Amino acid sequence: MNKRLLCSLLVLLLFVLSGCLETRVVDEVSMIRAAAFDFDKEKGLKFTVTFPTFPEQGQEQELQQGIISATGETAKGTRISLNKQSQKPVRFGQLRLLLFSQELAEQGVENTVRPMYRDPSVGNRILLAVVEGNDAGALLDSDLGIGELAGVYIPELIEQNYDTSILPPTNMHEFLFSLYNDGRDPYLPLLEQTDDRISVIGTALFDGERYHSKLDLNDSFILKMMIDTTRQAVQQFEVEYEDEQSYVVLEKLHSDVKRNLDKSGDVPVFTLDISIKGAIEDYNGKMNLDQADIIKEMEQSIEEQIANRGQELLVQFQEGGIDPVGMGEKYRSTTRDWDPEEWESSLYASAEFNVHVNVKIIQSGAIE
Repeated sequence: MNKRLLCSLLVLLLFVLSGCLETRVVDEVSMIRAAAFDFDKEKGLKFTVTFPTFPEQGQEQELQQGIISATGETAKGTRISLNKQSQKPVRFGQLRLLLFSQELAEQGVENTVRPMYRDPSVGNRILLAVVEGNDAGALLDSDLGIGELAGVYIPELIEQNYDTSILPPTNMHEFLFSLYNDGRDPYLPLLEQTDDRISVIGTALFDGERYHSKLDLNDSFILKMMIDTTRQAVQQFEVEYEDEQSYVVLEKLHSDVKRNLDKSGDVPVFTLDISIKGAIEDYNGKMNLDQADIIKEMEQSIEEQIANRGQELLVQFQEGGIDPVGMGEKYRSTTRDWDPEEWESSLYASAEFNVHVNVKIIQSGAIE
């Protein structure tokens, strides 16, 4: 037999055998895709996990979802209890999502996130989210009715809202970085379940490890613009023309932010300069968008809205004693003798904020 042909057959055989071995390994363990922590009145923690279950050979049925729960005093203890209920070893190497109920998040999440971060089999960029109410595990057992498993659907839902720049993105690594950073506070996406529908409804703000308050989607978008660049976003704005309210949708929205600090006075003064470019996708008003002065008026209206609301949010964060934008991080970067206690007790409380916004509508299409 030709040596080249023989080598090809051997490679093909090894490939088939390796595929069978991989399938067997996956089939012999429960590979967790998503997990949720809730508060348990008796033991402290309830841990719910979901994993795909594969149909037996020869059966024609859709991929199903397995789900089990365990309670315990510690995060590691609940994971040990899971194995006592599973016919196959529980593994977290494919974990994509970790949820927390709002009730648990109000008490603190550090002791649940940290063990996951220390587990070498768990990727440090898995998604985290808060679920309104006291039963995050219920989301993993949702019957979505769309042929999707919750352990796949929910991470894709969150990522899609990150990709469209509606939410400020984060993951486990970034959450812990902010948690242990004395110049900023963490945040996570906030989810809600209504009947069998799961929705992203805003951003959960934290004071250290504890849930503090929430922002709706519009304010989450403004928070995103004050923190980082925005790419390919789509957002609706309300504009006024001749005492009539109308709405305009900007697509391909790009934004950049520069944060400046003036320490020459008695109190630190932070100035955020946000530049935005976007194209009009939809408009329901009566303005003639072919006229340059009309477009300019629309730009000014959007600038005022973002600047005013951005400044209101900064004051709201200041009064609440939280710093999701990272003003403390900016101050520390320009200060040789950084004192986190001084920053928290006096400097941040007395700081002043300015938000300047420049909007440029680069095209208006054929909409009139």
